[in-house]
Amino acid sequence: MTTKVYIHQFSSLSAAGDNAGYRESIFAEKRPALPWIDDFAGNRIRFGQIDERYLISEKTIRERFPHVLNNPTLRWGRGNRLAAALAIPLVENVNHLIEKYGADRVALVIGASVAGMTETERFFFEGKKDSAYRDTDLEMYNPARALKAIFKLKGPVYTISTACTSSTKAMISAARLIQCGAVDAALCGGLDAKSLFTIAGFESLGAVSSDLTQPFGEHRDGINLGEGGALFILDKESSPYELSGWGESSDAYHISSPEPNAIAVQSAIKHALQMSEIEAADFVCAHGTGTRKNDEMEALAIHNLMPNAYVCSTKTVTGHTLGGAGALCAAAALLSLDTQKLPTHLIEDNVDPLIATIKLTVKAATSGAISSVLCNSFAFGGNNAVIVIKKNNNAAH
Repeated sequence: MTTKVYIHQFSSLSAAGDNAGYRESIFAEKRPALPWIDDFAGNRIRFGQIDERYLISEKTIRERFPHVLNNPTLRWGRGNRLAAALAIPLVENVNHLIEKYGADRVALVIGASVAGMTETERFFFEGKKDSAYRDTDLEMYNPARALKAIFKLKGPVYTISTACTSSTKAMISAARLIQCGAVDAALCGGLDAKSLFTIAGFESLGAVSSDLTQPFGEHRDGINLGEGGALFILDKESSPYELSGWGESSDAYHISSPEPNAIAVQSAIKHALQMSEIEAADFVCAHGTGTRKNDEMEALAIHNLMPNAYVCSTKTVTGHTLGGAGALCAAAALLSLDTQKLPTHLIEDNVDPLIATIKLTVKAATSGAISSVLCNSFAFGGNNAVIVIKKNNNAAH
């Protein structure tokens, strides 16, 4: 019998705030506009930037977790401060897991694509004057290194970096570790911090919106980028929410454009549904970037496989957080299952009449029977990852 994997707690942080702010924003009737920032060239763009009051200082980190002083390889730039802020609400429960299973039986799997880029940018922008800077500050492993130190974990610890599917794949990988018996529990998810280098890369592709992104909208013209992510505690012990299925595939079609017929995407979705033992999910938390090609492809996949599922993209309130995007999608799924509400698809545009028909929640709606949510994540190179989260009605409350 295959071991089931359950989600016990999560912590999220984005432009919408923490869990409470995210909950308020995704169920609102109107989205708060993402702030304007200056890109590398001085152009004004919309960006889902986290309020500084949520990013704890290096001083606070060292006071709260004095044992991190013993690790000389740690630097506390924006990415690691974000990781620490996500960690704080989970510390007590992770400590319980360590007491229950042992520090070597709890894994840590983190998805990231930017990691220490912010510190590297500052080093160059300020004329390479930071004598403490090391090339290791750029490593993708940095958030995992910081979290390992904070939680004092001794089990498997690693980072997955597959662009915008990173955190979804991290959750899948952590679940597999539990299923195969390598560990008993895991901390997983993903995050990315603001990076002007990354923003410039998306601008060079013509993928950034001129104003607020309009996923699946008739006049959509690209994405709003953002920073943030979420962490989850997975355990083999039962809880109200099960990470019941997943699917992964690759288009092998184009370096930055999805395969238009969504063949590989549909394969991943079918596998996740089959593994979850359901024909369709009640709600789809869409990748929903607001680019023309992604939205066309994703709408087609959902239309073909789950035409009656409700659909929403929450990137309108967070921006596209890259390595943290899949984790924030999973957080929205848990909020939906917990409240039995459907997040509102918050756009100011008409739904594109030329895309395949899907049931976008363009008006605030509630439902008393949301039992399963499918979360889509797609990345450059046709890298696809999908998970299903189900409500466990047999869990003790």
